[in-house]
Amino acid sequence: ALACGDVPSYSAFEGMDLTGGGSSGSGAGARTEAAGPLTEPPLASAKLLALRTPQAVDVGSRGSLRERSALVPGALAGVEAEVSLLSDVLRDSEISEIVAVASKLLSDLVCAGRGREPDVADGRPRFAVTLVDRGRYGVELAHLLKPLVDEALLPYLRSKYDCPSMALSSAVFRRFLPEERRFLPPRLDYGAFVACCLSLQDLSASAGGMFVQAPGEDLSERRFVPLSRGEVAVYRWDLYHGVEVLQEDQRLLELSLIFKDSAEAVASGSSPWHFADAEAGDASAQVGWAVSLAASGDHAAAVQWLAKASAQDHVEAMFLLAEWAWEPPEGSGLEVDVPRSLQLYRHAAELGHMRSQCRLGCFLAEGVPGRVQKDPWEGKRLLRSAFDQGDADAGFHLGQALLQEGNRDGVAMILAGCARGHPRACFQVAEIYREGQHHIPKDMALSLKYTKWAAHLGDAQALSNLGNLLINGWGVVRDEARAVRLFRHAARLGAPEGMLNYGFALLRGSGGVKVDYQEALGWAQKAATQGNSLAQQQLPAFFNAAKNPNPPARSLPRSEAEIRRLSVRDLRDLLHAIGVDFSDCVERSDLAARAFESLLRGETDSWDAAPESTLLPEAPRKSREELQRLHRQQQEQRRRPTSPTLAHPTVYLEPPSKAEPSGDERDRASACAATPAGWSCPAVGSVAAASGAPRRSVEEFELVD
Repeated sequence: ALACGDVPSYSAFEGMDLTGGGSSGSGAGARTEAAGPLTEPPLASAKLLALRTPQAVDVGSRGSLRERSALVPGALAGVEAEVSLLSDVLRDSEISEIVAVASKLLSDLVCAGRGREPDVADGRPRFAVTLVDRGRYGVELAHLLKPLVDEALLPYLRSKYDCPSMALSSAVFRRFLPEERRFLPPRLDYGAFVACCLSLQDLSASAGGMFVQAPGEDLSERRFVPLSRGEVAVYRWDLYHGVEVLQEDQRLLELSLIFKDSAEAVASGSSPWHFADAEAGDASAQVGWAVSLAASGDHAAAVQWLAKASAQDHVEAMFLLAEWAWEPPEGSGLEVDVPRSLQLYRHAAELGHMRSQCRLGCFLAEGVPGRVQKDPWEGKRLLRSAFDQGDADAGFHLGQALLQEGNRDGVAMILAGCARGHPRACFQVAEIYREGQHHIPKDMALSLKYTKWAAHLGDAQALSNLGNLLINGWGVVRDEARAVRLFRHAARLGAPEGMLNYGFALLRGSGGVKVDYQEALGWAQKAATQGNSLAQQQLPAFFNAAKNPNPPARSLPRSEAEIRRLSVRDLRDLLHAIGVDFSDCVERSDLAARAFESLLRGETDSWDAAPESTLLPEAPRKSREELQRLHRQQQEQRRRPTSPTLAHPTVYLEPPSKAEPSGDERDRASACAATPAGWSCPAVGSVAAASGAPRRSVEEFELVD
């Protein structure tokens, strides 16, 4: 059976208000469908950022272009940050090539389980591909990006910010797809002297996009930047900004360029422009310089600068100090200081810092044994405050706390987190549909959709559940090889159910994996250690199997010679078992080459939860009543008397006279000869008439069975 995990079965509620405060964001004439039939919360009109009158600026080789700008609240109260928009920087042909090439690169990475580096904003997979790394261009788009940067953007940026030594550090292409990333929380880019966001699609192609928001401000007060196709948003590190796609079926593609103030800073990965302002007492610059020092491994000096910024009530400095005091970074030499950590979390939360409110709220709502005493009321208050600012993690934990108390608003909070791509929220929505909880009708198709979404976002339990669906054929076409790969990913991520299922696969050789009793025993022991009752029950069977000196011979070939010895049928079975497409293989050598590439060249394990990996739905099954009705119809047809007449009787004609036929008569006779047996020939009558033979009616012909 599927594992329900930590999702309890709560009492059902009627008349739920599923919209929730601050749960749906805003979009221009758009709305979000967070979880299909569960809710369709309406969205207010998106608030667009008001821009000043455009003016002409020189953009290097692109000539004179329009520039519009706006001032928005910065990282500190009373400090403003500027964002500028350049029109028509990219040509249509350049956009098409960037989208085609970068999308293919990123899709290949995602399908191979890569491109999932944690984002600095929330620690979740960023689903991006790096096109330029520390000033080094990738070969795929260097011919296009290098002239754009060197001949157009750099001359403009150097003049605008009076920095002749500015250099490109990195270029990252990222996507926001359905069932993938939908929301990037607001943050500050401390590692960017200047950043550029290049829009690769029309403004009407997606509801949402890049937005700016003052720290501590409610999510409803954010302003979306009106970026059109080919435009570039230019801003410095002090702009508090994020990204959200509001419509469920829309996508967003963007190319981000990060510039540093010198080539030396690019090579070292540091941010030296913060130092002068940090020495002058600027709190935000002190945090930026501390982040740069921590990236280089000097945490002791970073703590000193963060303490100076914290003394000026800088909430980001307090949050970083609290994080390091709660769980010191590996190799930093810092020590755990729980009272100091909680004090800093509390102070930053009171000043409206979203991440501090979420962190402390989770601690208080659930309690931490030996560290934090449980305080549900205060925890929920802090979580609601963070949720109103747009924190998806706070929405999920608040929904969990409310549902445990029987509060119907908890479903709305979980749905809001699911709409923003929170993995655990997606998993719980899938369980709601699978179990039919809270008076929501069961829907296996939607349950499969959200299970796959949660699995793609890296939820270990969702990966194991998706493997269970595939290996049992519940709602999808059965695929043992893909199921075993999903179990392997879940086991590596720490899911007890995935560990046990992968252990069973190794024990039986399921999905084409090599039988390995010792490794199977190791995974079963890990699952039993984490408290999985079924693993504890089956552990003796794993021990007995590990004692067998002769494991079954079912295994994958380990050398090219073994592959060459396989027959065509064996090669087809092998490729099917490991989930490799071989529909384009014609000869046996093609099958052998495909097997060699898939097994012996060290390819990365496929990521079967990616949006590119389609799950085939199971064919609809007939109900009991339909089967009974079909059985009665078949019995009635058997009892009916059958007619002895033939559908196409064979007709025998009298031979024509021996008179020599003319040319036309010979042609008609040939046409009759080409007529299939049992079918009449329209030329028969005329042939008989021409030959002088008497014409006979159809009734006079004898029918032969």
